[in-house]
Amino acid sequence: MSFKFSSFDAMTRQNKIIALMSIKNGTCTKKDDYYLALHALLDNDLQVSLAAKMLLPSFDNQPWRVDFSKQPGEDLKEQVDIFLKDNIGFGPSLIETDKFADRQKLAQELQLRQKKFESFQEWHGDFPATARILNSLRQDTQELIFSVLQENEKIERTYLCFYNKTLEPFKNCQRSLDSNTATTIVNLNRIHNPAQFSPLILSLFEMLNRPIYLLAIISNKRCLLFMRDELRTSQAAVIGFNLQTISSIKTIKETSNINIEAEAPQDIIILPQIKPNDAYEASSLLREKSVEAIEAQEEFIERDFENELKKLDMLFKARAIKNSEYVFRKTRLQKMELEKFSDTNIEHLLAKRFSNEKLGQKFDEQLLKKFTFEKTIMFTDIVGFSTAASKKMLLDTMALLAVHDKMLMPIIEEFQGKLIKKIGDALMVRFDEPDQACGAALKMQKQLTEFNEKSEEKILIRIGINTGTVFIKNEDAFGDAVNLAARMESLARPGKIFITETTKEKVSDSLNFFDVGLKKVKGKAEPIHVFTITDESGYGKEMQELADKYGEQAGLNYGQNKQTPETPEKADAELAEPALPAPAKKPLEEFNDYIKDARELYIKSVKDGAQRNADLEDWFARYEEFIKPHLNL
Repeated sequence: MSFKFSSFDAMTRQNKIIALMSIKNGTCTKKDDYYLALHALLDNDLQVSLAAKMLLPSFDNQPWRVDFSKQPGEDLKEQVDIFLKDNIGFGPSLIETDKFADRQKLAQELQLRQKKFESFQEWHGDFPATARILNSLRQDTQELIFSVLQENEKIERTYLCFYNKTLEPFKNCQRSLDSNTATTIVNLNRIHNPAQFSPLILSLFEMLNRPIYLLAIISNKRCLLFMRDELRTSQAAVIGFNLQTISSIKTIKETSNINIEAEAPQDIIILPQIKPNDAYEASSLLREKSVEAIEAQEEFIERDFENELKKLDMLFKARAIKNSEYVFRKTRLQKMELEKFSDTNIEHLLAKRFSNEKLGQKFDEQLLKKFTFEKTIMFTDIVGFSTAASKKMLLDTMALLAVHDKMLMPIIEEFQGKLIKKIGDALMVRFDEPDQACGAALKMQKQLTEFNEKSEEKILIRIGINTGTVFIKNEDAFGDAVNLAARMESLARPGKIFITETTKEKVSDSLNFFDVGLKKVKGKAEPIHVFTITDESGYGKEMQELADKYGEQAGLNYGQNKQTPETPEKADAELAEPALPAPAKKPLEEFNDYIKDARELYIKSVKDGAQRNADLEDWFARYEEFIKPHLNL
């Protein structure tokens, strides 16, 4: 930014206009210069305001530029003022309330609260105990403070500025800063030259008739300077800035007190003359909260944080900055880099990569580094769920699915898996390690087998697992590794856990596998080497045996005319797609016989190891429901 707001305000008219024209003659790509132009638009000098208005169209091509003609309200300056306060938290502004017209009543109410404090040593109010000095203030003052808080803004701490020893009872809340007797002790008329602290402090003084005291209020979003006017009014002057915008914080010793200097792109704000212990606490809190407040912003995209961190390290090695300032700036830059590559900002990053060819290679490197990881993906699916759902009451079906989720979710959590999504009766889960995924799969089989032994309802699942590089966005996972895990699940029979060779190579030696062989899968030109986990406990085998009984309950008559393979492994090795004859156009009864033959062929092929087809099973079930009334069956 060319100038801070306060330094710009201190210029003559001519220099202000020259400064604005110098920005216009530049490239006009900096957001901070845009904010300065908006600030200049609010200037009381008409010529300066007109110069700022002429400058604003120069920013039209910037994505962050705001079209105020589309904003509610007719007064452009009012819209700009609200925009600046909302986006950078800046003032200063005069606030007042007419809610409390009777000053005498306010004073009496405060006296009653003072007496309660003397009895119970506690000021009751709506502000937190960490900011209890605010609870000792008069009702109209509290109303003024609440009026400037933004949505979801919560006050964390409050500090008394321009401190001296005579103010100790007021700082400790033994007396209220708003008491009539305190006014002569507390009032700021003793500050003869407010400009020595900063132009912003001076602007607060100039807004008020007789300023009494200044409070520094730190919230979860902003730092506010609140200066109270004389008690014959219900008004105050306030200035603040968003904690996210803080770029540096310094403590400067001034006589017996400490000034805190916080720099933002728009200005430097001074928290003046705070008691030393309070000042060190406040500066530490400002550093902590300003880092916490950082959120993803589009302007982070083109910043090279690695380069900025290198420059910061050079400054520290040259002893140009203190250790506390170095730690703060480094932590802040690291958080900003983290937010740049956060889920919130990913859409902007990808759009920028697409629109800017020059940045493409650089962005590819950054995106791959920040968003791609090696993960193990698991898919599970309830076998025959679609058919069952078509024949049962919806509530029964959903209840069974709820039981399934209740049993499997704790297992996923136990093995540190991350549920990515539910797709009907299927689950998609992400694991950091292949051993976690395989361990979870085996325990799922065990849990469901034990459930099936006790329950009339049967839940049979098949599981597919693959390990590979995935792109993670908004907690979802994308990429070929995800697709391949889904293919493994669709190949598996009930009670089976199919894994790819990539996963097998990365798991521990404690697991046993059977080589299913090379399998052709959709989307792959070459066959994929598939393995199944063999479990000595026999839970998977029990689930496979239950598939026959489950098939009968589902109306598919598993087991009839079945040629049982010598081993379950052989069945896995003989997977093939079912072939169904097309029905001829004959009378309805004969047509139905063909459908029955087709269903039996399909059942036999599945029992011989072919892949299940949930859509076809659902069609058979719906066909039977439709045809029975016509055939009187």
